[in-house]
Amino acid sequence: MNFLNFLKGTNGLRQIDVSEDEDFIDLQLVIVRYWKDEDHNHTIQAKGLWGKQTVGIEIGIRHDMKLGIVNTEVDRKRFYKEGIWFRSIGELSDNFTKALSTMFKAESTDSRMCSSVASLAFVLSGHPEYFEEDYIKTKVFFDEANEKQQYAEWYINIDLKNKILELREKDPQYRKNIINILTNA
Repeated sequence: MNFLNFLKGTNGLRQIDVSEDEDFIDLQLVIVRYWKDEDHNHTIQAKGLWGKQTVGIEIGIRHDMKLGIVNTEVDRKRFYKEGIWFRSIGELSDNFTKALSTMFKAESTDSRMCSSVASLAFVLSGHPEYFEEDYIKTKVFFDEANEKQQYAEWYINIDLKNKILELREKDPQYRKNIINILTNA
């Protein structure tokens, strides 16, 4: 009976580790819900499987972000403070940070995800004003001033049309900091 409940609850979810390069850990989750909040910011909820456990996370994206590259140049005014934030959806997000800790080999003292973590964001490609149609590629920066000695970068790509959230590594050296930031360790 437990196995049948597991199958019933997966609803088309797939394993989250889709790394093609053994040096990087890139994840892909299924977007299961999308809405705009009261400020018109985009919000997605994404889930996947880690072994037999369901993992999940909620991500908010500022509605007023613009493509950061203008005429092949980086526009310094298009780095958005609190441009993308990560929110816990409870036990599924705790499962997510546990899975991430295991994959990153960066064990944390507390694997519970913080209720909300904001990041500086920069749009690499796609047009956020067409969020529902475009494949949006972003780069986020945690602790960008390195005040907590936890600076990290991560690529967050959203393909709402195909219901895909990608979390792609910029550099393996940021793994421990990403875990620490998401769990407030």
